[in-house]
Amino acid sequence: MTRRVRRTRLAVAVAALSLFAAGCTSTIAGQAVRVAEADSGSQDPTADGPNGLKSDAPAPTVSAEGTEDGNKYDTLAESTISDLYTFYGEVFPQDFGKEFTKAKALISYDSNDSSATACGGKLAGSVNASYIGGCDTIVWDRGVLLPKMEQDVGEISAPTVLAHEMGHLVQARLGVPRSSTVLLEQQADCYAGAYWRWVADGHSTYFDFSDAAGMRQVMAAMMWVGDPVGLSSDNAGGHGSAFDRTFAASLGFANGAKRCNEITQAEVNKRIQQTGFTQIPKDFSNIEVTDKLINQVATTLDEYFGHTVPGYQKPKLAKYSGDTPPACEGTSPQGPVSYCPATGTVNYNLEQLQKIGTPPADWTTNRGDFSAMMLLASRYALAAQATGGGTLTGNQAGLKALCYAGTWAKWLKDPQGPDKLKLSPNDLNKAVYEVVTSPLPAGDVNSKNSTRVLDQVQALHIGIVYDIRSCFDFYGQQ
Repeated sequence: MTRRVRRTRLAVAVAALSLFAAGCTSTIAGQAVRVAEADSGSQDPTADGPNGLKSDAPAPTVSAEGTEDGNKYDTLAESTISDLYTFYGEVFPQDFGKEFTKAKALISYDSNDSSATACGGKLAGSVNASYIGGCDTIVWDRGVLLPKMEQDVGEISAPTVLAHEMGHLVQARLGVPRSSTVLLEQQADCYAGAYWRWVADGHSTYFDFSDAAGMRQVMAAMMWVGDPVGLSSDNAGGHGSAFDRTFAASLGFANGAKRCNEITQAEVNKRIQQTGFTQIPKDFSNIEVTDKLINQVATTLDEYFGHTVPGYQKPKLAKYSGDTPPACEGTSPQGPVSYCPATGTVNYNLEQLQKIGTPPADWTTNRGDFSAMMLLASRYALAAQATGGGTLTGNQAGLKALCYAGTWAKWLKDPQGPDKLKLSPNDLNKAVYEVVTSPLPAGDVNSKNSTRVLDQVQALHIGIVYDIRSCFDFYGQQ
């Protein structure tokens, strides 16, 4: 977050707020389109079932050039490509009215190898996976990229990147004209999501997919490959921020491959939130989470909901210590921030919020100040819902609270409140990071949430891209 007042830095929450932009819901004729909420087979959306390459998966049906005998990452990549070929062999006639044709070649390489080449180009030092259109070839780095992604994210992550690269091959097969990089990347991210939906529905020969652990890894992979902090989407090489890319993947998972081909430049322009820093600030705009900051952010929340929710009753803000929030009649609050409707109080534990809102020293994740502030915002959103006598329990209440919090974050794109708090370009990344890694931002008044990670990510995006009325439309009236 950023604050345009005095010299004191409001790095954490405000900078995080600055990063919150938008890139979250499907758009047709200018309207937000709700996806099927609980249509993902018979899986329990909160259960961590089998996930990753099946123990009894058959040998891959494709063979890449340059592979290393016995290398598990080559086997993982070839299994992924084999599965993707089956997926698109089914999808193309159904969705696009034509037959799918495979890549001319697949190449594995080790970026540590000074002699590594593909399609006439040197790959030494290229920690990457890509589709090279000029020679219709998909390549991957088995030496650094795939092992690193598995280490940082999980086994589903490398196949997610390969599914994205296959999306570029799909664009070539469909004759998609060269356009802005961000549009092409959004489509490819969407195709990756569509593939994982097919896997989740039980069609894959090679992979299992858990709606809980699997979806978290897919979203985390999208964040892992998001553009560097401070790069604008207007940049010729801009692919989209972590926030933008998670939405595109969720769009494909919810709606299928055909929807990915329907993404247009106008749609992307409407919802892409990535913006650049004029100068990348120290600590990526993260500021220390303190009582002062929490009160400053709470002031903006009261101002925002006071303007947007008729009759909004400002809750009291109280600090507590210990492992659990103060008892609240009629509810069983949990987490570092809770809302008690019986007393009209938002209770918070500073130490726990500081753990959530403090990024690692080397900034190896998107966690930061705004990750913690999203928890605070969603609890204030419950107070706003209580104003009209709406229910505060159940999945819809939690998703609506997260959606409300997203609309507040969008409002903070301009300086707000007496301290002029403002989102920084990477605050939205921090917000989606917290949503992907924790169920609490979409929790109801009891901090309960049994919705899919997909639904939570889209609730956040709906709020940020659209307005508070969209939250009513998608998650129920007061």
